[in-house]
Amino acid sequence: MLKFTNKQAVFRIAGVDFGGQPGMRRTVMVGSIFYPRHSVVEDRVEGKVRPGAVERLIGDMARASDETGCPTALMVFAETERCMRSHLEKVADAFKGPLFIDSPSAEVRIAGIVRAKEMGIHQRVVYNTINAGVAEKELQALRDNGVRSAVLLAFNPGDIQAKGKIYLLENGGGILPQGMVELAQSYGIDRPLLDMAVMASEQGAGSALRGIMIAKAKWGLPCGCAMHNAVESHPPLTKLQGEDRKLFRYVDVAASTMPVMAGADYVMYGPIEFARRTFHAVAFADQLMAQAASEL
Repeated sequence: MLKFTNKQAVFRIAGVDFGGQPGMRRTVMVGSIFYPRHSVVEDRVEGKVRPGAVERLIGDMARASDETGCPTALMVFAETERCMRSHLEKVADAFKGPLFIDSPSAEVRIAGIVRAKEMGIHQRVVYNTINAGVAEKELQALRDNGVRSAVLLAFNPGDIQAKGKIYLLENGGGILPQGMVELAQSYGIDRPLLDMAVMASEQGAGSALRGIMIAKAKWGLPCGCAMHNAVESHPPLTKLQGEDRKLFRYVDVAASTMPVMAGADYVMYGPIEFARRTFHAVAFADQLMAQAASEL
């Protein structure tokens, strides 16, 4: 059982607490909506969504949260600026919790935080992500639009092990002019969430678990990851077809509990449709961690 000797920061974002000692708080579950190939999106340029789909998906997630007590956040994905604005407008009323702004395009992410500021919901926003390739215009946009929270992606292309992740956060890892934590804070990000960057299973995915423990011990900041990324590329699973493909789901659920046992404060579990099965698994892991913590 883990107990960190340094103070563990707790950040409240849209009524949800991120951070703290393992076993003393619940793990925040972050699910994705409008992700690539999500069937509810009818037009990926304009952001047209199947009528009633947003309310149904968020309602299902809310019921899973009520069943398990798992706090929730929503990852809003888009590929165009127009689409991002449309998606934010659709989810902002249906879901009152933290909104992670997600896109492979910096311009789309910036459009998202600009629209969030216009809507008056910028304090609910978590920018996803500040990474090793972050541009000055992104950082300036975060400051200009009053965004205080961002995911700091600890992916170091020069060293994918735990050491490389920590060096990137601490001193820039030879890629950034200063440590990512300090850089983000200098642009007003005073509620950073550290993501230990899980890529493919064969790219040192397990080092993310060690990275969580090191980062929480070093900075006391909320940490997490998306271990489901590694499941999708695990060689034995990629070969499964037909009925055997169901095994993928079992491993995917199990993967959501692994960061919890390493002390993670939040878990990115993938598509919002997976909420109920992953919430129940993580709620069980949270209970075990709480029982273990009570003995310390």
